[in-house]
Amino acid sequence: MKRVEFSKKLAIIVTTLFVASIIFVFWVWYFEDRLGTQILEYIATPFGVVISGYFAKAGVENYQKVRTSNIYDTSSEVRNIDRGDDP
Repeated sequence: MKRVEFSKKLAIIVTTLFVASIIFVFWVWYFEDRLGTQILEYIATPFGVVISGYFAKAGVENYQKVRTSNIYDTSSEVRNIDRGDDP
């Protein structure tokens, strides 16, 4: 089984809690005829910070992977493959 990174676990947990709180607000609105927007105000900021941080971290990691890969190698073999020629 593949090990899940801490940042991915954190993003999944916070997203699950965010969705659960939205469902809870709708439940309160439906059964109690009150709108629980204060709950959403409290959780929106932490949710935004965690998700933004996770996407920023993933973007930096992907940039580093592309930068260190050999995709943009300028050797003759890569140029020949790009044109469809056999090396």
